[in-house]
Amino acid sequence: MINRDQITNLRKLFVENQNAETTKDHEGRTSAAGESGVPGQLRHLHEKIASETFSTQAPSEKIARSIAVTSGKGGVGKTNFVANLSIVLSKLGKKVLIIDADLGMANVDVIYGIRPRFNLFHVITGQKKISEITVTGPGGVLLVPGGSGIVELANINEGERRHFISAMRELESRIDIILVDTSAGINKNVMCFLKACSEIMVITVPEPPAMADAYGLIKAMVHSEKNPSHRFGLVVNRVVNVQEATDVYDRLSMVSRRFLNIPLENAGYIFDDRAVPTAVRAQKPFVTEQPFSRATQCVETIGQRLLDIQGQDGSFTAMSKIRSGISSFFSRLGELFD
Repeated sequence: MINRDQITNLRKLFVENQNAETTKDHEGRTSAAGESGVPGQLRHLHEKIASETFSTQAPSEKIARSIAVTSGKGGVGKTNFVANLSIVLSKLGKKVLIIDADLGMANVDVIYGIRPRFNLFHVITGQKKISEITVTGPGGVLLVPGGSGIVELANINEGERRHFISAMRELESRIDIILVDTSAGINKNVMCFLKACSEIMVITVPEPPAMADAYGLIKAMVHSEKNPSHRFGLVVNRVVNVQEATDVYDRLSMVSRRFLNIPLENAGYIFDDRAVPTAVRAQKPFVTEQPFSRATQCVETIGQRLLDIQGQDGSFTAMSKIRSGISSFFSRLGELFD
């Protein structure tokens, strides 16, 4: 494969030779050698450059929505939320892919009761194809186990990175929504995944330490970009009533506007429900194990808001719009890990 420097040099050589080959015809009009205006000996190089440029830079025909689900603190129910929200979105007619990017506690597979044999590391190192590590969970949800492959993304060379991006973009073209379950807290890997996604959902619980960490994560993300353009949605988990959820949202929304000058969207809340730990112990998602529970109803409402099915108060409709001109999630991810 031709690398970027070679492409630049070949383009320069092409232009120089094309100018040298340009001649005046008998009517005084300028024409380049060859019917296509490309010197014969360099035409194949020109075609090679064009094909390489297209294959590495052109976006896939279909760009999936990419939603990062993150938290400032561990233990707030982030992964469980991802596992169940994905099933809800699938039932609403969307093809959903989960990227399990939680390096320390990657356990979406545990909640689904499945045991993947391979992860992204095997794709990056060329041992497996992306189709060979992708597993199917409840409701037809696709899961890409991350594992040690997340760290390896920062260490691969350009050729390996292009191969990886190409394989992942082919998968992306067949789905509608990518949910990225990031690690809790702030580190390079988390920030790369947040920046690569078009939407960010922050999960917290009604406890001061968790709320402070959620704000710290949003602050770090905003300060890491010269022109912050991401929209943040807040999900408050394990609330005892609607008023508690409203109070948490109002407090975090106020400080985000005052000190960061960004709006914080109200993505919804999930009631503290005994159905959740019961389902976890059974290694099953609570939306399928306890379909009529209060927690399930809350996640269904969040999923409907994401897809603008309800649209009654417009509180979260902005999160469902991909910013214009945005490129493939996996293309952006490759650039950020470069």
